[in-house]
Amino acid sequence: MITIKTILVPTDLSTASVPGIGYASCLAKEHDAEVVLLHVIPTDPMKEHFGYAGGLGFPTETQPGVMRQPNVESIYETKKQILLGFLDQKVGGDLRKTIKVRPLVKLGKVFEEIIAAAKEQKCDLIVMTSQGRSLRTLFGGSITERIVRHAPCPVLSMQPSAEVRTEEDERLPVKLINRWAA
Repeated sequence: MITIKTILVPTDLSTASVPGIGYASCLAKEHDAEVVLLHVIPTDPMKEHFGYAGGLGFPTETQPGVMRQPNVESIYETKKQILLGFLDQKVGGDLRKTIKVRPLVKLGKVFEEIIAAAKEQKCDLIVMTSQGRSLRTLFGGSITERIVRHAPCPVLSMQPSAEVRTEEDERLPVKLINRWAA
């Protein structure tokens, strides 16, 4: 028998990542597992140009021409609150009452931090929604593809257009899974 205790769910705080969160939530309920909801603040400014929705939160201009370094711990705590707010808004506020969800925020290269988090958290599964952006493939492969190749545990990757079977034996688009995840 396979035991799933910890499920890692990376999110860039975009709507495209919601189906993966919903699917992982259903799996967590069935296996009495914890969901580690991971948000990586990328250190690569090019991520902004390829649809990254989370915002960097790096040095800010307080007065014209004067930059200040923000408190890193403050950034992490703010991002954790944003992460939980995103979860409540996009998936449902009741979800955290039915399963254990732990927010995790990391800073670095997205691919590397997801792999590192899976190892550090001793995850049994990574669940993520693939966005399938072709430009990423041109520049060394998609993040999802690299995670599948290097992850220390199985990776469940899905397209937002995928369908899943419900207990009632009906097919439901995975993007609607948040309706019955909680």
